Amino acid sequence: MGESIETASTESEAGSGRAARIGRFAGPAAAAALVAATHPAWGAAGGLNADAAWTLGLLAWMAIWWMTHAAELAVTSLLPVVLLPAVGVMPFRDVAGNYADQVIFLFAGGTTLAWALDRHGISERFVGTLLRTAGRSPSTVVAALFVAAACVSAFVSNMAVTAMMLPLAVGVAAKAVPAPGASVDAAARGRRNLTVAALLAIAYGSSVGGGATLVGSPPNPIAAENLAKAGQPIDFLGWMKVGVPMAVAMTMAAIPILWWMLPCGGVVLGGAARTDGASARPAWTPAAILTLAVFALTVAAWTTGNHWPDWMRPRDLPDGGIAIAAALVLMLLPALDGTNARVVPWRAARELPWGVFILFGGGLALADAMQETGLSVAIGRHFEGLGSVAPVVALGVVAASLVFASEVGSNTALTATAVPILVAAAPATGLPLKQLVLAATFGASYAFMLPVGTPPNALVYATGRVPHGTMMRVGFVLNLAAIVVVTAVAWLLA
Repeated sequence: MGESIETASTESEAGSGRAARIGRFAGPAAAAALVAATHPAWGAAGGLNADAAWTLGLLAWMAIWWMTHAAELAVTSLLPVVLLPAVGVMPFRDVAGNYADQVIFLFAGGTTLAWALDRHGISERFVGTLLRTAGRSPSTVVAALFVAAACVSAFVSNMAVTAMMLPLAVGVAAKAVPAPGASVDAAARGRRNLTVAALLAIAYGSSVGGGATLVGSPPNPIAAENLAKAGQPIDFLGWMKVGVPMAVAMTMAAIPILWWMLPCGGVVLGGAARTDGASARPAWTPAAILTLAVFALTVAAWTTGNHWPDWMRPRDLPDGGIAIAAALVLMLLPALDGTNARVVPWRAARELPWGVFILFGGGLALADAMQETGLSVAIGRHFEGLGSVAPVVALGVVAASLVFASEVGSNTALTATAVPILVAAAPATGLPLKQLVLAATFGASYAFMLPVGTPPNALVYATGRVPHGTMMRVGFVLNLAAIVVVTAVAWLLA
């Protein structure tokens, strides 16, 4: 999950940098300027109605504050619930309804499941099993770390996965010994490259895996809800039909790039590729077994629910309802550990990413206002020039723009801002709406170049073992590969 529990990019310290200080004033100033330039009451000739002009100003204000972190992302996301009713664009009840959308319940339930998987050792057991099969080859272990991070992060917070696997990655380097016949310099270089490759593998694998499922990363449900509002809904299984091939293709591209740019030929692993602290397998407690059973049933319901016979299918239980049902079951089931504890105690709710939920609501409220006021249609007209470009080229431009923009901005905020605009622009570009939205969403989630690009990047960089220049060099190549993969998979499968 991209920015769920890992609130490094959504709940970071706001307002402390120069960009934040500038953005704090630039946001409302840009809003005022745009409203003055487009509001028909002031003689503007932009073709917008009054409500659309107010919404355009709000769009600029929120985009600037989101990108500069002038305020906490969740604080910025509350602007619609105050400003839209205040200027008469939408009633308070209609705006506030976006903050209780089913997609928020989907992510809340999914995050609760992820908490249980992590707390009861299911994730750690899976990772340990995969690493035990990797053998003594450094390249194989790097690949295993990447695949393990990608698989677990499809359901568990990206940052939680990275934090859990950091000791394993560091332990890989500790087990490295000179390969037979290798020189001292070659062994030193191999050990150094192995350390960096192992750390980058878990960071990049976490980001890649987060796109595989609808609950894997916050941008995913934002995109899904915008598609639903545009009349092209995509459910859990529908997302996986694109997300899993996207993650597989990106994994197949990223692992050889890590091997090529960080060769580890001078060393082999002298023992098990894990730290002593991670060598003991988590116990199969009753709570762990119950967690795994609920998780399996939930995934089965998400992926097969539409194919159940009518007498089995609930009248109205969308993916968000299934996720909340799973969370309720986990909070009701006893842990069977001799106490009155539950598999998931209610106190775990305090660890849910409430700021991300508010960000979801703010993005959906903004998109709703753009649609209702006609601003989306007006913006879409400005993209008519893209209709003369080859569709696959236009798709590549969108993917590239979002990949590099995400290096300096929250992928969730970027998706919340860009997707409604792209929904409006789709008719002018001649691209299928689903292709355009999914390319943008995956592009926003694939930031590999800078430590600030994603919370997993920041975590591994904070160890002091990944040089900034190395991350930029490897990440730039991976960004280019991501543009190709995102464009190709979205073009062929979306």
